[in-house]
Parts: sequence; C-alpha cells; structure tokens
Amino acid sequence: MAVRKNQATLTAQEKRAFVNAVLALKRNGGYDAFVSTHNSFIIGDTDNGERVGHRSPSFLPWHRRFLLQFEQALQAVDPTVTLPYWDWTADRTTGAGRRLHPAPPSGAPTSWAATAAAATAR
Repeated sequence: MAVRKNQATLTAQEKRAFVNAVLALKRNGGYDAFVSTHNSFIIGDTDNGERVGHRSPSFLPWHRRFLLQFEQALQAVDPTVTLPYWDWTADRTTGAGRRLHPAPPSGAPTSWAATAAAATAR
C-alpha cells in the first residue's frame, strides 16, 4: 500500500518522479481527460442541474474517487508515485507557495501548458 506524503516532505527524487508522471499524462492526453471530467461536473452543478460533484453531499466521495483514479493513472506511468497532499494548516499563507515555488526567472514560461511544453522539449 502506498503512503501519501506532504508535498513539503517529498525528496527531490519523489518530486521529479511526480512531475514526470504528470507530464507523461499531459503528453498522452490523460491529464486533459481528468480536467474535462472535473469541468463537466462543475458545469452540471447548478441550481437546476444534477449537483453530483459539487454543491451536494457527494462532494467528498466524488472527489475521493476522482483523486484515487488520478493517482492510479500516475502510477500506471510510474508505480512509485503517490499523490502528495498540501497541509493547509502549515502552508496557508500566500507566501508559502512563493517560498516553495519561487517566481520563474524573467522570460521563463509561467503557464502549465508552457511549462509542460518546455519540459517535453528537453
């Protein structure tokens, strides 16, 4: 059984394996499929919609299953990868993200798509 770790305690090797697995999913379309699925449930969660993924008691179980499936997709790329979690009790300030992920140097890509494209070009 895999153990999920706080993102702040991942080793450099674990971070690289996670990022590589996400980038592999991005390259093969798997990541975009997860985004589309999530977006379709957000759009359906209106006052007159089904309210399956959000705004209902099914919010937690739906997202639990969704994240388990995402983690399984990552593990199909690299079986050592687990989905890390973010400890909001420790890293809840806006400065926390900047400390962990400093601003990119001038001229560096800042969007996910640009970052993924740059990483796959290497």
